[in-house]
Amino acid sequence: MSRILGTCIAVLLLIAVGYPFAHDAYHRYQVSQRLDTVMDERDRAAFREWNADAVSFARSLFERCELSQGRGAASCERYRFASQ
Repeated sequence: MSRILGTCIAVLLLIAVGYPFAHDAYHRYQVSQRLDTVMDERDRAAFREWNADAVSFARSLFERCELSQGRGAASCERYRFASQ
């Protein structure tokens, strides 16, 4: 009985510790799929090196686009979609 209870607690603890990492990895994958069509090779390399969350990377691409193209530029909307 105590062995089963210990195993259940260990599994629950493993799930509790692993869930945030799995969730972040899946979210990063989703954002990378949305950004894949709009990123060039330089952006892809920067994304692989990015340590923060994927949404902040997409937001930085959007802000960079707005700085170079102007606020509200239609060409920047693809980055806004990826960051949502």
